[in-house]
Order: sequence, then C-alpha cells, then structure tokens
Amino acid sequence: MKKLAFIVIILSATFQVHAQYRESQNMLEQLIWDDEKLNIYIDTRIDFQNIIENGRLENISFVGQTVRLWLFGEVVPGIRYRIRHRINKLSETSLRDNYSDATDHAFLSFDIGPRWTITAGKQPVQIGTFENDYNGADVYLGTMVFNDFAGSATGVNIAYKFAKQIMNVQVTNSDEKEFANTDYRNKALAINVLWIGDLFNEVIRTRWGYGTFQHTKTKFYNWGTLGTQLNTGKIVTEFDYYTGIRNMDYGYMVNDDELGVRYVQDQSISLSVEYSSPKWRPFIKGIWDKRYDKNMHSTAYRSLGIQAVAEYYPFTNPRTKDLRFHLAYAYKNTDFRGHFGELGNVGTHYIIAGTRWFFKAK
Repeated sequence: MKKLAFIVIILSATFQVHAQYRESQNMLEQLIWDDEKLNIYIDTRIDFQNIIENGRLENISFVGQTVRLWLFGEVVPGIRYRIRHRINKLSETSLRDNYSDATDHAFLSFDIGPRWTITAGKQPVQIGTFENDYNGADVYLGTMVFNDFAGSATGVNIAYKFAKQIMNVQVTNSDEKEFANTDYRNKALAINVLWIGDLFNEVIRTRWGYGTFQHTKTKFYNWGTLGTQLNTGKIVTEFDYYTGIRNMDYGYMVNDDELGVRYVQDQSISLSVEYSSPKWRPFIKGIWDKRYDKNMHSTAYRSLGIQAVAEYYPFTNPRTKDLRFHLAYAYKNTDFRGHFGELGNVGTHYIIAGTRWFFKAK
C-alpha cells in the first residue's frame, strides 16, 4: 500500500511538472509569435556631420547617432512592458538600481480599471515639455536642459485619466550627480508631477510639470516645466520652457578642466513650427539657454540657436514607412558672461545629412 501511494505521488508530481512546462512553453510560443505580446524594433540613425566653429572646421565625420533595441508588448489585457536598450553606448551597471546605464527603459505597466495605470521600473522622468518627450533620434538641435538632463530613472508612476486629461505622480531614485550629494546618493528620491492635457479636441495640448529632486536629507532641487502645443490643421507649434537648479561641471564649455562641480540655475526655451504632409516634414526651431552660476553670483553664458530641417519619408510599405532621409542646418551663438567674459562670443554652424529607420524586426 505504501509503495502504491509513493508511485501515485511520483506520477502526480511528474504530471504537474509536465503541465507547468507545457504552460511555460505555450507562453514562450505566444511571446515569439504573437505581435501583441512581443514586438521587437530596431531604432537607428546615421549622419554625416559638419561642425564649423568661429569659421574653423571642427569636425567632419560619419556618426552613428542612435542604435537602440526596443522590446514591448501586452502580455495579457491591461499588463504591458517595454525595454529599450542603447547598443552603441558602453554599458555600466548602476549599483543602486541594478540597471545598465545603456538601458533607458525596463518597466511594467498595470491598468487598474479604465482610469488608473501604475508603471514600475526604469522609465522616463516625468519633467514635462514636448521636446523632452521626443525620441533623441528626432532632435537635431536640443536645448541645454534637454541635452544634459538625466531622462530616465527607476521608480513608480501613478497615472489618472479623466476628461481627456492625464495626471501623473512619479517617485524615483534621485542618484544622478546633478542632483544628489555624493554622500546621500543611496538615499535620495525625487517626486515629479506632470499634467498631460488635451483641450478643445487636441487643438491645445499640454505637458506641464513640476519636480523636486533630493540633494541631502533636508535640501531639494526644484524644477518647473511648461510645454504647450498648438495644432492648426497641418501646422503644429510647440513652446517649451524649463527652469531649475542643479550641480553641473561645465568646464568643457568654458575650456577649464579644473572648474569642478558648480551650483547653477538653468533656464531653456524652445519654440518650433512644423508642417506635416504624407511624405515631407519640414520644421524650424529656435532655442534660448541661460546658465547662472550661483557660486559666482553671475551669468556664465547665454545661447541662442536656430535650425531648419527637412525630413523625407519616401515609402508607404508598413515595414519601411518610418524610413526617412533628413537634411538639417543649425546655428548656435554662445555669449560668455561674467567670470568667462574673455571668451567672448562663439558661433557654431551644424550641417547634418543622414537617414533614420525605426523598423519592426519581429
């Protein structure tokens, strides 16, 4: 009798393991073959760049601007995931969140009813503006804040949807050098609030945000952002404004390798006008930046820039419709002030020609 019971237990355990294995295999097969559950995209941009500074040719080269791998899908209704990894960036593992610096996103999103969504993992920092929401491959001349701001962090975001509006409250690690004190990096957190607005049936859209980033136990660095988009037919106008304080070593800007970390207040403005058609996307953009060094009690520099871009999408096939060719010209003038006034004005011209393809590999 004992032998029979033992045989029954062994067979039962075997069938359970086999059933779990088959269930696992079925899920794996669904992930491989079902596009809703697993999408694999390759995001790449290659440019030929010319940079001329104060009349001198500083750089002429082919550049791999972007090589990213995207994996995303909806495993079951209401549960989604996204992983985005930069292949052309050296991977360094962060000691605090265990994600590589080359991994921009690695998160799960859970819908709780029709109005609430919780997102957990490494995700975009919800600081607002439309410029900050663009894929980096779609930005040619970015503002100072867009170029310098840490765009991803690990944490939790809660989104609430109502009347075509979305309110986001996000709590993340705040261990970037621009915010956290070196001795407090393993304990610092950040809180961001972002309103994604839709007014008058998308005639006006908003990305207004406020964030506070912990520096020490009692000191916080605050940031405000205003992003407003106006849609009038085929013309889209976007105005973005950033302002906030942080720690930055901007020695590369003022040719001073010994400058070290400075306590600064940064401001940036971006204004762009775009015309959309089936195959052409021409647009112009202007930027303004100001860096005030709070240690020196003076403005370090101001910058004005303008760009003109033409993007051409020649294909209509679903697999190649996002393949584009682009030509861009940009000019940026930096006026050094205060302690760095002897550097004067620096004018930089950028000429960029290239191609970008965001295509579905699976």
